[in-house]
Amino acid sequence: MQKPALALHYRHRADSFYRAAQDLEILEAMEHAAAIGLLAVHGCIALADALVMAAEGERPRGDDHGQAARRLRDWCSAKEIDAGGIKHFEWLLGQKSHFSYDERYVDVQDLLKAKMKMDQFFKWAFQSFPEVATIEETDHA
Repeated sequence: MQKPALALHYRHRADSFYRAAQDLEILEAMEHAAAIGLLAVHGCIALADALVMAAEGERPRGDDHGQAARRLRDWCSAKEIDAGGIKHFEWLLGQKSHFSYDERYVDVQDLLKAKMKMDQFFKWAFQSFPEVATIEETDHA
């Protein structure tokens, strides 16, 4: 694993967004549907950054978060790792503006799909990159 301290930093950020999305859903899901959707998006962005950091030693820069998806696909292809989970991340990226700025109402179906996609991306990421799933503070000391 390259740059484990930075990979852990982004993994902690991803975990924070993930937990916040879970906590808001428990409170009143529909009152916070857009926020939960946006937390799902940002949690997956942070996790993708952790994966790319661990694999390549440098995370994507700028606002094109699709770059992280493309880099993960390329890396998985080179290492012969199933890249199927990346589609969940890409779906969430496609919904970022809807959850953030859109005039369309974020309904229960949007919320449920965003949560499902977040869960699926996290599951794929931790299965495909077990070193990121198990990284701990002591791994970079």
